[in-house]
Amino acid sequence: MKLWGIGAALLSGALLAVSRDTGQFGWLVLVAPVPMLVYAIRASKAWPVFGLALVCGLMGEAGPIWFYGRVLPLIYGLAVYQALVFALAVLFLRGLYHRVSSVAAVFGFATMTAAIEYLYGLVSPNGSFGALGYTMVDVLPLLQTASLTGVTGLSFLAALIPAGLAVLCVTRDPAALAAWGLPVMLALVYGLWQLSQPLGAPVKIALLSDDRYAGRIYNHPEAGPEIAAVFTAQIAEAAAQKPAAIVIPEKMLAAGTQLTSDSVIVAGLDGPVKGGRLNIAALYEGANTRLYLKKRMVPGLEAEYRPGHAELITRISGQTAGITICKDMDFASDLRLYGKRDVGLMLVPAWDFDRDRYLHGRMAVVRGVENGFSLARSASQGLMTLSDAHGRIIAEKATLNGPSMLIGDLPAGKGHTLYSRIGDVFAQAILILWLSLLALLVWRRAR
Repeated sequence: MKLWGIGAALLSGALLAVSRDTGQFGWLVLVAPVPMLVYAIRASKAWPVFGLALVCGLMGEAGPIWFYGRVLPLIYGLAVYQALVFALAVLFLRGLYHRVSSVAAVFGFATMTAAIEYLYGLVSPNGSFGALGYTMVDVLPLLQTASLTGVTGLSFLAALIPAGLAVLCVTRDPAALAAWGLPVMLALVYGLWQLSQPLGAPVKIALLSDDRYAGRIYNHPEAGPEIAAVFTAQIAEAAAQKPAAIVIPEKMLAAGTQLTSDSVIVAGLDGPVKGGRLNIAALYEGANTRLYLKKRMVPGLEAEYRPGHAELITRISGQTAGITICKDMDFASDLRLYGKRDVGLMLVPAWDFDRDRYLHGRMAVVRGVENGFSLARSASQGLMTLSDAHGRIIAEKATLNGPSMLIGDLPAGKGHTLYSRIGDVFAQAILILWLSLLALLVWRRAR
């Protein structure tokens, strides 16, 4: 094992640690694996490549461990799994490069990364959490690919580019350069075109929060009237700017709380029922109140909550609007149900873990690009975010241990994305391509 191989692994690992799954500096994943991949191609033996790639992958999971290690022990197992997948993908690239072709190596690394993420997301209680594609959320031209392919397409691009760069460092094969350069150029051209397309009419939205009361209603139900009074005062203050809708974070108020305003209100409620609890997003429309029940619970923290099974849709300022809650946004299939109904605006009460505020908020932004809706997400211990259907952040503010308010004009999306219509067709095609490359490599090794 050469020292430069160790250095390559540590450099790639350090870059992945500050980019992958942290929500910030995500663009660095486009170059972070390159040193590790170059070493993998040039190394004479496979076993040191696997060992160093595993270390590199584990370093890349520093973000989730820092965010969730103190509250969700299962994150350690997920980190090992992610590192193992990365190491195997590195070996797959190496094998294809030496036994098939440089073109196959580039596509092998990208398809394996994206395909395994897709399969994992089908069975994981955390949905698509951990997908490499979320790192592309601040690379706006590439982010638009999500409207065609979902997050799988973003993961494919985020793995294709460093694989292509690594192969380019080793060989000047024009076929390999064209093989990865053409898809990236097409994605950029489409992204720039998509960003130039007009959105719908603006809707004034008010997001409210107060971290002093995050989770308090669960442990101290007697505080219900006090919390309701605080947010009633905030609603009255926000009403002076005449927002069309007001959003209050997840689990902030007691179930049964009554709120009134000339604005539509979506508020996160929490309360016991026979056999468990309910996590509710209450939609207040004048004298009428409708309820949405959270579908997807945080493993290990919300086992007692009874999940919902239905969507909730309304009309706000002439726009079709949907309501969902925090972790539900991690599941592309659930949000595609709103996309199919051409929802242009999503109102989302949420509750983050403080450290993960950027990551989890940006994951929700990707759902908006996938389905063509703008997002109004009001979190406790996180970020209050208004983002448009192209993933641009219109306004954003960190919550405080005190009243927090963010009011802005949010252009409504138009829905009608290809992804919301055809679903995971691209992911399934990538899966077939990966399995075909795997079969080809096995056949070549057996010859």
